Amino acid sequence: RVQEVFVDLHTKGLIYRGKRMVNWCPVSLTALSDEEVIPKPQKSFLYHFKVEVVESPGTYLEIATTRPETIMGDTAVAVNPKDDRYRHLIGKHVLRPLPVEDQIQIPIIADDSVEFAFGTGVLKVTPAHDKADYEIGLRHQLPVLDIMNPDGTLNQLAGEDFVGLDRFEARIEAVEKLRALELLVKEEPHENNVGFSERADVPIEPRLSEQ
Repeated sequence: RVQEVFVDLHTKGLIYRGKRMVNWCPVSLTALSDEEVIPKPQKSFLYHFKVEVVESPGTYLEIATTRPETIMGDTAVAVNPKDDRYRHLIGKHVLRPLPVEDQIQIPIIADDSVEFAFGTGVLKVTPAHDKADYEIGLRHQLPVLDIMNPDGTLNQLAGEDFVGLDRFEARIEAVEKLRALELLVKEEPHENNVGFSERADVPIEPRLSEQ
C-alpha cells in the first residue's frame, strides 16, 4: 500500500528523486537526522588565501575559509552584488589554485547571501560539501564536484596529491601547498560550532545523497 501511494504521487509529479544535502557520518557511513548532530565548540583556524583574477593579472581576491581541504571542489567564488569592493569583478574569473596540476578558471558570481562582514566578503563556493554553497550552486547552475569518499578520504577529483588522504590530513596538505604557491596570506585562530555525529563522535560531513 505504501509503495502504491509513492508510485501514485510520483506519477502525478508531486514527488521526485534527486540529490539532496544530508548530514553524513564518515565512520558509521550513514546519513543522520538533524537531531543526531551535536554542535560542539571547536578551536580551529580561519585560513586566508588569495586567488588571482584571470582578466586582471596581478589583481588578487582574498578568501577566508575554515576548510581549505575543499578548495579542489570549488566551482565559483561569490561576492555580494551590493559590495562596492568587488562589484566591478562580477562576471570575471579567478584561477583556482588546487589541485596544483589542474588549476582551472572559475567564475566570480554575485549572490545576496554572501555576508559583507564575515571574513573578507569573498566566499569560495563548494556545492558538494556545504549546505549553503549547494543552494548557491543551484541558483547559479554551478557544476558539483564531489571530491570526497564516503569514509571522509579524498578521491581522484581532488587531484593526485590528495587521493586517499583523510579530510583533516588533506587540510594540512592544502595549507602547505598554498604556502608553497605563496598564496597563503595568514592563519587566524578561530572558534566555531562544528556538528558531531551522535553515533561516532566525529565531525559530520555535508554530503549529497539520493533522496
